[in-house]
Amino acid sequence: MSMICRTLITGILVGVVFGQLTCATQLSSVISNDDGLRLIQYFKAPFSNLETAFYSLSGLKHYTQGGALGQAEKESACKLVKSCETKSLTSLYYGASVLGHLRSFCKHEFSKETVEFVKGKLNENASVKNIHAIVSILKNLGQEVDDDQVLSALLNALKSDNSILSSSIALLTVAKLSNPNLASILKSIDIEDMAAQADEVDERFLHFENNLEITSTFLSAVVEVSNVAKQPLAISKNQVILFTNFLLRSKTAASTVKEAYLLLSTLGRITSSTQFRLAKVAVVSGTSISEHKSAIQISVSNVFSQPLTKLSVIAESIIRASDNEVIVSNVPFKFDGQKTYNFMFWKKKPKSGFYDVTLAISSTGTQLFGVSDFEFRVKVTSTITVANLEIGTAEREQTGATLNSVSYPSKMEDMRADNQQKIIMQFQVKNIVDDSLVLPHQAFVRFFKEDSNQEIIFVAEPDDKSTYKFEVELASAGREQFNSVPGKYFLQLIVGDATISNPIFWEIGAVTLNLGEDAKKAKPSFEQQYLPKPEIHHVFRQPEERPPVVVSQAFTVACLLPIALLFILWIRVGANVSDLRLAPKNIMFHIGLAGIFILYYFCWLSLDMFVTIQYLCGIGVVTFIFGNLVLSDLANNR
Repeated sequence: MSMICRTLITGILVGVVFGQLTCATQLSSVISNDDGLRLIQYFKAPFSNLETAFYSLSGLKHYTQGGALGQAEKESACKLVKSCETKSLTSLYYGASVLGHLRSFCKHEFSKETVEFVKGKLNENASVKNIHAIVSILKNLGQEVDDDQVLSALLNALKSDNSILSSSIALLTVAKLSNPNLASILKSIDIEDMAAQADEVDERFLHFENNLEITSTFLSAVVEVSNVAKQPLAISKNQVILFTNFLLRSKTAASTVKEAYLLLSTLGRITSSTQFRLAKVAVVSGTSISEHKSAIQISVSNVFSQPLTKLSVIAESIIRASDNEVIVSNVPFKFDGQKTYNFMFWKKKPKSGFYDVTLAISSTGTQLFGVSDFEFRVKVTSTITVANLEIGTAEREQTGATLNSVSYPSKMEDMRADNQQKIIMQFQVKNIVDDSLVLPHQAFVRFFKEDSNQEIIFVAEPDDKSTYKFEVELASAGREQFNSVPGKYFLQLIVGDATISNPIFWEIGAVTLNLGEDAKKAKPSFEQQYLPKPEIHHVFRQPEERPPVVVSQAFTVACLLPIALLFILWIRVGANVSDLRLAPKNIMFHIGLAGIFILYYFCWLSLDMFVTIQYLCGIGVVTFIFGNLVLSDLANNR
């Protein structure tokens, strides 16, 4: 059964693999309840210092969208505020910000000297970060801020540092002012140009230098500027989604209180924005529709997994994938009052198969990002049964046959057949709900011999009346498929499809086959085919026999004869060594020359070509240098 199971499962999986076919950019994820609980663990009291208290209270406020703080957190933070270092601008920034979160709970006031110290830091030499701290401190302490002075200082500071981070902090600073002059600051800061400098990854994420602080600060600034100016965002909605996807990707990597704050504070600003709503759509009902699961249910939530209500959700179209027929057009989903929007698709009595759903989701008065033209695929499944099954045998040349009916899921009486007959079977597959005929993609007839694990599988094909028919002539099939192995075979019917909720495996009964006397050895079973085979040992070709010793010696003498001939010819031409000078260069030249001949001998005897070349390079260089000196000396003496 292993092969047919794999075939059936593969077919089902191919049909089941469907998902969202979204064309527009979508949120990759959201902050789930578990994600939120893990992140706010970094914000638990007691706090070790003012910086941690600031990140914790700010992160909690953004996550709860202004909700109340815990008693332990307020007490721990208030204690730290009272010990704030008043001569440190950074410490005062954290302390004043914490005091702003605690409001009437923490009875503490900073002295006039401290306020004057802070105001004195606002000058033309102040950095963007310090200007932001000064404005935050004065605002949290209820002090007036000179907007023109702040704007002038910011523009001057941006001349020396106009990085993405500094420019973003400058925008956040201006957004804090009572009468923010955004037009002036935006002449020096081009938000679109800043966004164009971001790095894109796989068309799914946008970020600056893969840095959470820079990216989150930039996105926070863009949202704040939009809220203050009450104008659409300066970047596209796709860019907003891609930047947010980068932040959401960081939710599992955040491991410090600052990283958790950066993530939740930016997402909190996005959630509370008055100019747009960022949402994610999920098909909560799954993508399988049946009589027991009759509705398509979707949820629309913000980045903190909170459901968005009072939306318009319309099924623009539901199209059957097999023939592109439009089943539903412009039908609204109904909100259940809690978190899901529902459409009772089963009431449309759809046929089993796959359907492509296109939704139009909108929000009155506010732009909705991340949900436009949301598309996904659902499958309608049916419960089936086998009906009108008839089976029997007939002579090979006979056109008609007497067939016996068998009701699903009972068994027939045992049958017998020989190689002069053929087995005939026909059946129909019906939908239990409406009794209509269906045509599953997989319909197999399987013969299984239990004692040898032999299986033979045939495909049943439907005719124009949606009746599946199967016929096998045992004369040819007995040799080719059954391998001429007689005996008792179990006859089984297998029906399945990706849109069928109850695939059928029905053992109809047993058939005893007599396939002749010349039975061949049965083919190995599926398991036996993959047993280890005998190990293969490679045998190298045996070397040829060496020649007799006499032949080898004769060739050796033949090789030495040229040397003897060389000396004879030297004597004939009058060569002598009496004029050989024993100068070092002469000696080295002849030693090198002799070394080359000796090297050739060892190459023939034992060395390979690569080792010989290595030695030859060294000996050859020496021989060349001293040989050149010897020849030059001879030429000069002449």
